[in-house]
Amino acid sequence: MDKRSLVAILITFGILIAWQMIYVRPKQQEAARVRVEQARADSITSVEAAEHTATEQPPAQQKPAVEEAAAPATDSVPAEAGLFAEDGEDISITVDTGPMVVMLTSRGGEIHSVELTEYDRFGGGFVQLVPEDSGGGVSLSIEKDGRWIGLSGVRFSTLVNGREAIDGEHVILGEGTDEAVIAFSRESSDGEMIEKKFRFMRGSYEAGLSVAIGRQGALRETSAYSVSWNCGLALNEKDTKWEKRQLASMGRVGEDIYTEAARSFGKTGLKEQEGVVVWAGARSKYFLTAMLTATQRTGRLGMIGDKELSQVGWVVTYPFSGDPRMVRDEYTLYMGPLDIKALKAYDVGLEKTIDLGRLRFFSKFILGLMIWMGGFIPNIGVVIIILSVLTKVLFYRLTHKSFKSMKDMQRLQPKIKELQDKYKDDKTRLNKETMKLYKEGGVNPLGGCLPLLFQMPVFIALFSVLRNTIELRRAPFVLWINDLSSPDVLFDFGLKLPFLGSEFHMLPLLMGVAMFVQSKTGGGTPTGGPTAGAAGQQKMMQTMMPIVFTVMFYNMPSGLVLYWLVNNIFSIVQQYIVHRQIESEETVHAETA
Repeated sequence: MDKRSLVAILITFGILIAWQMIYVRPKQQEAARVRVEQARADSITSVEAAEHTATEQPPAQQKPAVEEAAAPATDSVPAEAGLFAEDGEDISITVDTGPMVVMLTSRGGEIHSVELTEYDRFGGGFVQLVPEDSGGGVSLSIEKDGRWIGLSGVRFSTLVNGREAIDGEHVILGEGTDEAVIAFSRESSDGEMIEKKFRFMRGSYEAGLSVAIGRQGALRETSAYSVSWNCGLALNEKDTKWEKRQLASMGRVGEDIYTEAARSFGKTGLKEQEGVVVWAGARSKYFLTAMLTATQRTGRLGMIGDKELSQVGWVVTYPFSGDPRMVRDEYTLYMGPLDIKALKAYDVGLEKTIDLGRLRFFSKFILGLMIWMGGFIPNIGVVIIILSVLTKVLFYRLTHKSFKSMKDMQRLQPKIKELQDKYKDDKTRLNKETMKLYKEGGVNPLGGCLPLLFQMPVFIALFSVLRNTIELRRAPFVLWINDLSSPDVLFDFGLKLPFLGSEFHMLPLLMGVAMFVQSKTGGGTPTGGPTAGAAGQQKMMQTMMPIVFTVMFYNMPSGLVLYWLVNNIFSIVQQYIVHRQIESEETVHAETA
């Protein structure tokens, strides 16, 4: 690449970056601030309305099918069950940590709502982790006499920071209030006791969880207990089809990490692994609920799911080893985004819940590079353009040789045609003479494929990063391209059409045009060789390839299409430069001959 071209590219990028920093970023920040404030106001209104409704008529507990897998053969609690009786009043408490608003209820001492206030959901409002009318998360079950007793219906006494809770109470963590402790307990005069205690921290997606069980009285014959997230995960994205594909139940036992997608739960709703449980989790496309164990000891990790309902969850079960009278266990709950930096900080492999594809190492590198560049370039679209240019510069010499090889192949066409006519009945001799001709002409017949081959890892890694990382979720570019993690939408047809769907995607068509122009300027599949076929077939291939790629890319993330579009544009420029150089060399050679 000559110096003038390089200087022009650098100046262009400088202008783009300056424009983004001075004009675009302040507007984006102000718009985001207004959107969050409005969503928070709407959320508080909806919570208050829900709490008012709850005082008049307690909501029905509708657990999805995954509950059956969480505690096999779970029995309903009979009214005469003493400690387990379903008496008392429903009390709801809402805790606002800043980035997370959690609603808990005394019924089961469970989490019934988790809103993430830094993320919008498709259709309005904040991202919600708990599906509507699905019951609660972080459920407790007890095994007694070979059967499981679920405690979701038991109403616990509730304390907020050591005092008796008030129904509908809203605890906001802010200046002077750094944490809130919500304790749910049930005990009897016989010494039997169950307690679940949640500790929330200001500005955090994390919550401490402690479970205490006094094995006296009716609990004396219990043999194990389990903690589970059996309410599934709510869907928050526009593309629910892809979001459902990303639903998975996961966990780490010992050094091994297990992953089971929702679609893998066909004949069974429970897949177990026994050993030292480190953590259990359930993820959607961008969000995660997970429980980390403080004391790592032998237990059972249960990955639970339902293929038909597209639900996933987890359950961790521990036996009462040694017949203890009092059991106390500590856990850490994480309910938030699949943020690679935040998850890696736990140092237990929790970041591997993020789906970065088969080229995970390279995807992590690409993501890290984009996050770093995003620190001083506020527009991810510009980052993708720069990444495409850097890739082009990195493989410049290889691409240069590739274009020269294709040009040389075209120059050898008359001689190759002569060989094909001469040895049309002797394929072995034809191959031998053709390879000899390539060698004498200094041509590599596979040279045209090498640049594409070496760029494929970048392409695949970028696909995984754009599709599945929270850092790029709903990242805007310019004009109609307002979400680089999804296909661009120029307009909506108003009805669903075959293949096209209901939306018109412009960027893939621009990419197809760029590919067509590139093929017409000499960058298509090199012609020639014994297996190349007739010239007409080659011409058809050059015409069809842009169409095929347009179809392939039509429903891909717009960021990926943008990367390939920029790559093609620079390929056209480079192709032009190479052809001019070759023509100049041929002219000089002819004059000196």
